[in-house]
Amino acid sequence: MKRKRTVKEILERRKMKAFNHEGEVLIGKVVGVHGLKGELKVKSESDIFERQLEAVDSLTLYRGTRKEEVTVESVKPYKDIYLIKFKEINDRSQAEETIGGELWIDENERVELEEGEFYYEELLGLKVFTEDGRELGVIKNILEQPASHILEVEKSDGKTVLIPFIEQFVKEIDLKNGKVTVSLIEGMES
Repeated sequence: MKRKRTVKEILERRKMKAFNHEGEVLIGKVVGVHGLKGELKVKSESDIFERQLEAVDSLTLYRGTRKEEVTVESVKPYKDIYLIKFKEINDRSQAEETIGGELWIDENERVELEEGEFYYEELLGLKVFTEDGRELGVIKNILEQPASHILEVEKSDGKTVLIPFIEQFVKEIDLKNGKVTVSLIEGMES
């Protein structure tokens, strides 16, 4: 008879990663399927998602303990996501097996960024300061919204401040010194 796992054991097992993504960059997540011919709905993890897909021959699709090289056949923007057809996925049932999967590229295949463009992971962990030099907190996440991305900044007291990632609020990004300067309006911090 099989021994039942404790809740603690189950949670520990879920934390374990099946793959080491060192040297790789996450660029998208499979969130659904579209149609009957194997198109995937993919949420971008990059502002330059389409440019990035054009620059690579193949991507690595990870789901659970599965790892598969996939080749892009077509990409179409669709609402706030992308519809992607991979050569290796040809019907809806194959596509459904990839839901929850992640698309990764090799770090050295990243496209060159233009002025004012950043990879999300470069911003995570940066310290955020107000224009008068007061430390506000650390960037913990970047939320994608239709109007603009939003920086989720965790203050030292554990509270969160949400700052729209637009020029009006984000004044300077200094990757070299690991800091972001922001301008806040009344009520933003409360």
